[in-house]
Amino acid sequence: MDVQTEVLDLKLRVADLESGAHGAVPDWRTDLLREINDRTKHLRSEITALKARLAEARTELSEDLAAVQTEIEGVRREVSARPARPGDEDADLRLDMAEEFAALRAEMAHQFDSVRSEVLDLGIKIDRLLKRDACH
Repeated sequence: MDVQTEVLDLKLRVADLESGAHGAVPDWRTDLLREINDRTKHLRSEITALKARLAEARTELSEDLAAVQTEIEGVRREVSARPARPGDEDADLRLDMAEEFAALRAEMAHQFDSVRSEVLDLGIKIDRLLKRDACH
């Protein structure tokens, strides 16, 4: 069961208890409230674990991207460090490589921005779930 379904189920059960629809004995209500509290604690711990994994993924992604950018910069420096000379047959190849690296770098930056945006959106959704859960 996903977190939203679990929270909705708990809200409905609490609403039933508050309305007195079940007409149950007080012990049953106490047991149910205890179960609701236990589930809420469990959901909060799962959300905390998800937040920790999300932060870890952000860190790993940033480190990986920094390493890739460092390698790209090294290749770009090497390619651009060799000036074209008259009659240099490799000049066109180096120019093509430089253009290809520039295109790849732009594409990687775009993909990284997309992933970072998705990670931020997930963080916002988790925060909303926590706030909604805390309010109820």
